[in-house]
Amino acid sequence: MRSLRVAAAGILAGCLVVAVLGSVALAAPVGLPAGFPATRIKLDPASTTLNMPGPITLTAAIVDWHGAASKNLVITFTNVTDPSKASQLGKATTDKSGQASFSYSNDKEPRTDVIQATFSDGLEVHKSNRVFVGWLSGPPATAIASPAAITVTPGCFQPATAARLASDTFRPAAPRPTPKATPKARATAPPAAAPPVTYTITVDGVNFNPFTAVLVTFDAGPGGTPESFERTTDVFGHFNFDIQVRSRPEGAHLVRADDFRQREADAIYKIPCFQPAVALNPPIGPPGFVTNAIGTGFPANTSIVVLNWANPALRSPLPKIIKTDGSGSFKYPILVLYHDLLGPRILQAIVPNPFGERAGSAIEADAPFLVTPGRSQPTDLVLRR
Repeated sequence: MRSLRVAAAGILAGCLVVAVLGSVALAAPVGLPAGFPATRIKLDPASTTLNMPGPITLTAAIVDWHGAASKNLVITFTNVTDPSKASQLGKATTDKSGQASFSYSNDKEPRTDVIQATFSDGLEVHKSNRVFVGWLSGPPATAIASPAAITVTPGCFQPATAARLASDTFRPAAPRPTPKATPKARATAPPAAAPPVTYTITVDGVNFNPFTAVLVTFDAGPGGTPESFERTTDVFGHFNFDIQVRSRPEGAHLVRADDFRQREADAIYKIPCFQPAVALNPPIGPPGFVTNAIGTGFPANTSIVVLNWANPALRSPLPKIIKTDGSGSFKYPILVLYHDLLGPRILQAIVPNPFGERAGSAIEADAPFLVTPGRSQPTDLVLRR
């Protein structure tokens, strides 16, 4: 009975903490510099384009939760254009200002690289924002100056893989000795391939020539994989129709409309819509511990539909309404329940996609937490049952 009373007291204490702090998320952490991801590692410069072969210099910065620079940490720079085949570009160590730079070139072909920086603190791997580097083989193509204009709706897509790229993970464990060979299992059929992802986009054009065929090309920029569609304008030079295009890697994708009579217009389709980040401060503690979930890069002034532990679903008590602030950030206390399991846990933070179902998945980022034995309960509590 005493153990039940202690557990109930822990849950009540957590509920009181949540109640005192209110039902609206707090502002972003004061200690982090403006624009810094919750993962505490930021990659610069912002997405850019440059002529081949370059080079381009990337700079990553690491801070602690008080905003102080973190020195002597090894940063790994990786090209994650294809998340399933990420390639490591190189490594660098932070100086006394908490920064490390890395340069690389491209003399092969026009393309868009998606670069991410990571570091490990011994418990988890922290992931930076992703920078898009567009490599050009010559001057970028620009639309002819004309009154024509196009818009694409939605203007972005959030792939399901974006959550994995944005989320910190536990540091991989050291490899174990290879086990002895076991009898060969009966062969089974490989898993079915996932159906291809397509984007449905509404393209609206105005001020083109009347009764003229217009060619709309998606991903028309250098290094892209173009797909073209045709539509005829009405008497006012207007057109509106849906196109369906195959999935593309992250980056900015050029959409161009051309009637081949001196009327051209461009629009940009972005993948992903957002690059959220969430972290727990601190990321380790015993059952009954209260940690802080800190998120950045989410849609502004939006209700959080999930802010809780993933499977096993031992849910901390939270109010029904939690919202991000005007910068898309939040800070909220999370209770590790007294009856929670020891070991690694994952906290999920999910908000709806403000651009609707056509814009892909919900906006999600996850954060690891390690539940450890601690002194939050008497050492002989089990013996009192």
